[in-house]
Amino acid sequence: MKITVTSELTIYNDLVKLCRNKNISIEKKIALSIEKLSLENKIYNNPVAGVQNIIFQSKNAVKYSVDVHEEIAKNSKAKLYCLGKYTKLELSRLFINEIIHPKENYSSEELIRLISKEKKDNASYIVIKGEGGRSYISEQLLKLGRVVDELNVYRRNEINEFISEDDLSDIENNYIIVSSKTALRAFIKIIKKSPTYKKMILVIPNNRLIEDIKDNPFDDVMIIANNNSAETYVETMQKHNE
Repeated sequence: MKITVTSELTIYNDLVKLCRNKNISIEKKIALSIEKLSLENKIYNNPVAGVQNIIFQSKNAVKYSVDVHEEIAKNSKAKLYCLGKYTKLELSRLFINEIIHPKENYSSEELIRLISKEKKDNASYIVIKGEGGRSYISEQLLKLGRVVDELNVYRRNEINEFISEDDLSDIENNYIIVSSKTALRAFIKIIKKSPTYKKMILVIPNNRLIEDIKDNPFDDVMIIANNNSAETYVETMQKHNE
């Protein structure tokens, strides 16, 4: 089997170590570049220095919101929300605020479920995210009667020809790890041009990524939630490969 990782993963180095020990081929082929957006002249109703709740929709939202980190640090009473333990770790290094995230299912849906249990009518929120990213959290907060702003701090751009058919094995199963729908579309766009059949198994964190994808080129799809360890990823793919 061969593993191809198309997105930056916190556990990538652990995956590499495990794969080396097990003589499994692994390679990183990043599908998207990240562009930091300027916040100059950005107008929003609830500046982060005074907003009651701040939601970071991804690790990149933490990294590329550096221009407002000082404002957030001054707002120590604000609750910070994120989707998983790795983003929480990044936030805890920067801020002393209370940080809340789903314990098991690292998803926007689960985060909204947690927030909906809190009695906070008319509470103010800023959702920090990437341009073109999901607006599910903002939309659901509005339905809950919350006051919501979105702050887009980065843009994801497709990397032209980030992978070729030569990067995939002709004789082994190719396990393609993808963590966003944008990266998945970029991968499919390139692979569809290939005249040579390669056996490919898509590995994604949830079924949402494969929804509305036409002309699916994969032989199989595996769901491995992104709160799993490198060991679980490798063991699950190995079992599938048997």
